[in-house]
Amino acid sequence: MKFLFYFLFLIFLHSVTVFGQVDSLGKQQSEHISISSQNDFYQYWLQSDRNFTNGIHLTWSSHHFNNKVMDKLLFGLEKSTQKEFSLTIGQDMHTPENATLYEVDSTDRPYAGLLYLTYKKVTSNYWKTLRLETNLYVGIQGPAAGAGATQNFMHSLFLENTDFNGWDNQIGNGLVLDLDVEVMKMLPFNGKSYETNLIGKAHIGTIYNYFLSGFQFKIGKYNDTYYSRYGVKQKYPPRLKASNQKSKAREKKNSKKGLGSTFNSILPSLNQVKQIYFFTEFQVGALLYDGTAQGSLIQFESSPYVLKSDQIDPLILNWVYGVNFNWGRFMFHYYRVVINDSFRKGNLFGWGEISIFYGL
Repeated sequence: MKFLFYFLFLIFLHSVTVFGQVDSLGKQQSEHISISSQNDFYQYWLQSDRNFTNGIHLTWSSHHFNNKVMDKLLFGLEKSTQKEFSLTIGQDMHTPENATLYEVDSTDRPYAGLLYLTYKKVTSNYWKTLRLETNLYVGIQGPAAGAGATQNFMHSLFLENTDFNGWDNQIGNGLVLDLDVEVMKMLPFNGKSYETNLIGKAHIGTIYNYFLSGFQFKIGKYNDTYYSRYGVKQKYPPRLKASNQKSKAREKKNSKKGLGSTFNSILPSLNQVKQIYFFTEFQVGALLYDGTAQGSLIQFESSPYVLKSDQIDPLILNWVYGVNFNWGRFMFHYYRVVINDSFRKGNLFGWGEISIFYGL
């Protein structure tokens, strides 16, 4: 366990000290640090410790991660107004419904823990209202991820020492090596304080294989979606070059907001002091493989038990909603996910996420 943390920490340092030095793009990006926590406890409806129950992620978004190697490896728009790179370390926990059992319950999903790094590249075209996001996930699944110890520690703090007793039966150690690509495009159905975006996503790898599509609706006061990925207020906001090539959605959006075509004229909509908005997303897709229930496609050891493909519902139905607001360069984010249960047809489960960002 300690060796794995040292290994991940060395990769992190290498990205900063070596990759940062060979940055040939020299293009400023929006930067932030953030911490996010996911838990089924962060919701009123559907509270239950089953399926995805807990996660924690630490992120640093910085130009230090913008380098030749990762820029070529990760997909991006050919013509973008901003490139954003970030590195995240995350840990996820997946559990069956009955936490008291010490023995294997073959009628439910197995325990699974993940510890991994995420290298993210986001390319946005403000004028075309188009964004492409690519994530590369590298890490470990199984006891080496330390998920059981983390979850029981968190429960000891908040839930009167209620332990999950079956972590000894979790899926064995295996490789996490995944890649996903997400495309977002604004539709002309937008106005001064609202917008609608189409979303498409594909994920392949040793843990997850799925694809989905859907749409997002936002309403309120917010930094432009296609300027930076998260809209965190910046101390020194990156500049945009003017362009005469605009999508219909951009022309309508800027006209409704009374914005021009120069950076100074649109800056108030890019880096606002005050933001507060609501958003919701609806997504449908197909699940081809779930390594958190079936085991990594590259296993280092055997597992007490895993589910077979015919035990998993391939249909994905997601509903996401949440709220964001900021105070200076701090941004606070809450969202909730409701999803169909892939292991028990007809059931739903969900979780909430609380995140804090600070713009650099």
